Amino acid sequence: MTAAVTCPICGGQLSLRYRGRVAELAADSLSPTNHRTGEHGDLYECAECGTLYQPSLPPGGELADLYREMHDEAYLAEEPGRRRTAGRLLDLVGRYAPAGRLLDVGCGHGLLLDEARRRGYEVEGLELSASAAAYARDVLGLEVHERPLDEHQPEHGYAVIVMADVIEHLESPATAIRRCRDLLRPGGVLCVVTPDPSSATARLAGARWWGLLPAHTFLVPRLTLRELILGEGLFVSDDVPLKRSFSARYWFEGLAQRGRGLAAVVEPLRRALPARLSLSLSLGDERVVVAHRLEVLRPPRPLARPRGQAREVHAVLPAYSAASTIPQVARELPVEAADRALLVDDASPDETTPVALQAGFDVIAHPANRGYGANQKTCYVRSVRDGADVVVMVHADNQYDPALVREMVAPIERGEADVVIGSRLLRDETIAGGMPRWKWVGNRALTWIENRAFRRRYSEYHTGYRAFSADFLRSIPFARNSDGFVFDQEVFAQIVARDARVVELAIPTRYFLEASSVSFPASVEYGLRTLGVLARYRLDERGLLRWPLLRRPATRLESWEAADRVTR
Repeated sequence: MTAAVTCPICGGQLSLRYRGRVAELAADSLSPTNHRTGEHGDLYECAECGTLYQPSLPPGGELADLYREMHDEAYLAEEPGRRRTAGRLLDLVGRYAPAGRLLDVGCGHGLLLDEARRRGYEVEGLELSASAAAYARDVLGLEVHERPLDEHQPEHGYAVIVMADVIEHLESPATAIRRCRDLLRPGGVLCVVTPDPSSATARLAGARWWGLLPAHTFLVPRLTLRELILGEGLFVSDDVPLKRSFSARYWFEGLAQRGRGLAAVVEPLRRALPARLSLSLSLGDERVVVAHRLEVLRPPRPLARPRGQAREVHAVLPAYSAASTIPQVARELPVEAADRALLVDDASPDETTPVALQAGFDVIAHPANRGYGANQKTCYVRSVRDGADVVVMVHADNQYDPALVREMVAPIERGEADVVIGSRLLRDETIAGGMPRWKWVGNRALTWIENRAFRRRYSEYHTGYRAFSADFLRSIPFARNSDGFVFDQEVFAQIVARDARVVELAIPTRYFLEASSVSFPASVEYGLRTLGVLARYRLDERGLLRWPLLRRPATRLESWEAADRVTR
């Protein structure tokens, strides 16, 4: 077996997780219907990103040749169920892209392509298996090319790209995601389906989990997969369990293959089942992730312009239903202190996007509402990849004073801080500024608890006014954080874990009718989730429970310009 030292995904340390038994790989072992346990090589787990890696597989060209020779005679026996599964995937992507050019990477026998064609898509497929590609072309009349993704050079971009049960077979998942992004037209949709080794099902099954196959090079945990996708500048709108449809006999056959005497019990039951009985189930160990290539909308008169300074500053504004407050924020923002002003609209029901463009902001409009944390992820990824050295978050609801942007970024520009926190409690005038008294009590109480848990003495943790150096953002896997409000507290855990230099700046409290504010029940939920963050942090600190949010990031978030230089 091949020994592995570092993870090809993130560079983390690998350790042997599951001992393998097969030294030489045969083409038929790669077939989609081969779910027999124990036929894989040694599987190593990354201590940082949690990926399972099978280094004993042949290198790219040799492995591609095996896939070309691969036959799977049993695949079409489950055609009705496979078509129903494909239909559910098309239902999901069809909410965002109901028509246009669709590419299915690793299309197999072409069943999803055939279903998509019936719905009006202009379809095209890539498939290495000569026998599967021949069926798709000769029987179903589909356009299918026998070439890998990196050699595919279409004349036009795609509205939809599907990679179902593919990314786990590839030498570089990140490179494949990047290539798909490049092949999508603006607004295009990427659908990725892959097993999740971090799921409860996989952990419970252990070495008998069906996902441990000789064909799988990488098994990427859900949070790491999302990080890789977000790191390529794509927005994740959906992350849901996959529901598959098979005959009941096929499900029971898979159960019998899990070993430990199950076959003797399950096989008589399997034979007794009606041949036409079908079951649609989700085992919770496969994810469907839908992502979008979103373009930046440019205003007719930009509010901020490049200053030509040594450090580039981007002001980012997460926004939801902020049409009434954006003009005031634009008037108060010191544009001479920033090179760019970017607003991210989280699918607002009002006129947030057109109002922001009119006010001079660059705008990215989410096609679906994902939450405050997801909004920040888009803000930070896009700014850092677009070349920012410092990123300052200003709320579009005007709850935090935009005029203080210069003061917020100054300690980072001077090299004195990695993070600057705008604190309303450093000089506590929050009640006079309009903060409800019950929120003041909750803020004070949680801040006291967090200081005890983190062994710090910050005046406030629950402020939305923050500035970060790009280097700090690159050092933490913030893309793995929650999509909700607790994102901010998870960032604080990452700040402490990285021992980042933090400067607190006193800011005024601004509560008014138009300022967004969470309800009492939502605040209670937020408080409980914050306590959960503290518990995870301390358990990880003591080595009792590994927390992926405190590990090494899987993507470097280089600027587009730097990434292009590396590629060339």
